[in-house]
Amino acid sequence: MRRVLMRDPIFIFCFVIVTGLLLMSVGNTVFRDGNVDQTLMLYSDEGRLIGIPPLEPSKYQWLGTDNAGYDLFQMLVEGFKWTVSICAIVALGRMVIGLFIGIPLAFRGARLNGFFKTILDGFLILPISLLALMMLAATLIFGDPTQITPLFERVKLELIVLIMLGLPAVTLYLITEIRQLLQQEFMIVAQTLGGGVWHRVRLHLLPHLIPTLVIVFMQQFVQTLMLLIHLSLFGIFFGGTVILYEGVMPTIYEWSSMFGYYFKQFTAMTWMTNHMFLVPAIALASLIFIFNLLTSRLERAFRLRRQESVVTEIHIAQSEAAAASLDNPFSLVNTSVSLKNEPDDIV
Repeated sequence: MRRVLMRDPIFIFCFVIVTGLLLMSVGNTVFRDGNVDQTLMLYSDEGRLIGIPPLEPSKYQWLGTDNAGYDLFQMLVEGFKWTVSICAIVALGRMVIGLFIGIPLAFRGARLNGFFKTILDGFLILPISLLALMMLAATLIFGDPTQITPLFERVKLELIVLIMLGLPAVTLYLITEIRQLLQQEFMIVAQTLGGGVWHRVRLHLLPHLIPTLVIVFMQQFVQTLMLLIHLSLFGIFFGGTVILYEGVMPTIYEWSSMFGYYFKQFTAMTWMTNHMFLVPAIALASLIFIFNLLTSRLERAFRLRRQESVVTEIHIAQSEAAAASLDNPFSLVNTSVSLKNEPDDIV
């Protein structure tokens, strides 16, 4: 699979973009202490005032500035690590907790699994965006800037809520996948030979679950990002929302929070300054598109690996059948497996 991904230009292109942005974001925090340039007034070389915020995109500010004069490009770079880290932690938390719950349940009887499936199915029809709004609105909206709780407490609370809201769907999906693997022949043979539950999970189940877990992680990453966007449109920014006289504002630079913040400004402004809203909107759309591309290329790599293993088993079976049908059992048989004559990879 690694060989397939290393030869996939689409996967390499998307991976380089994400890695490059992440390194730039971390570098801005390490070398510039996370600061973003602010331009309150723009002067020409002759000292003449030529512009005030919001400034349009130029060679000095590639994406322009917002109303406070902050450089939008630097804000995107600084906030990228927040967006990626939040989505990755939530997706990984859902997957790990779902495994700890799903593996023991999958080994239980069908009656117990049916009972839990009935309970978990009830959570799937609930809109998690509205549930998150009701659970976070009372704790993350601050009318007084002096009463804001520490950032760690706010982030911890929101991460726990986001993980728990998506946990039923992930757990139910993993239980279904694990029970399908338990019905495979190699798992039945391992049980027949006396393999314990931990032995079967460690040596047989987890290696076959890796492709599923990778795809689930990527899907939950995108779903978490969409949930953050929905919350930002309701005025719930990640890390907290501060209500000021001129409106609401986020407490940290984060892409979905920037999207909701500038969206509220965009509805009350003219079309001449809509670049402030379009910058995070286009950035979020591009990020979702890139991760969807990465997911599709990973699915393709896993599919090709399964096809290679199937073709290998077919060639070995044919070679063994040919050896069994020889008149002279001591004659040599070519058992080498070659995939050159197989159909081209599916793109």
